[in-house]
Amino acid sequence: MRAISIIKSEHKNLGAVLYSLDKLIEEIDSGKHPDFGIFHGLFTYLDRFLDRYHHPKENHYLFPKLLLRAPDTEGIIRELGQQHTEGEILFVEMLKALSAYEFTGAAEFPHFRDTVLRYTDFERRHAQKEEDEILPRARDALEASDWEEIDAAFEANDDPIFGTRWNNEFSEMLNQLINRLPAPLGLGDDWK
Repeated sequence: MRAISIIKSEHKNLGAVLYSLDKLIEEIDSGKHPDFGIFHGLFTYLDRFLDRYHHPKENHYLFPKLLLRAPDTEGIIRELGQQHTEGEILFVEMLKALSAYEFTGAAEFPHFRDTVLRYTDFERRHAQKEEDEILPRARDALEASDWEEIDAAFEANDDPIFGTRWNNEFSEMLNQLINRLPAPLGLGDDWK
């Protein structure tokens, strides 16, 4: 059942990224110049980790095993799988809105802001639904043999920002965020 703590940890890390996106939007709303490099870095993280590792592991390992052991979870599993697809669509919309904002200018900010806030809200609600409805059922229904495969799959994830192996590609962005985020997430006090 180590996968449960890994999933919750990954959701917590995702929450920090979503919080950062919301705060960056608030900064722009209050008149600060956008830092497109940080947006690109955070979006690359979301693409590389959330949509390439986290959600596929749920779709291919956790959900099928749970469906086999608890067929009554079919509806919620189908809903969450559809939400993974919806999240990818929202992500692409957010990328397009960033591109339009970066290259067209401030007139595109309201659309960009709306797509970012829609995405962050969607992903928060999705993660909470998994934690409230799927993880407790998985804890109760899955057997030790099921957990061996699920645990191995999730232990293979290496979060490029928050993982155990430092990733130079994200190190500068992480340093910038840590210096700007208030405690307990960072060292700065800009967002108090």
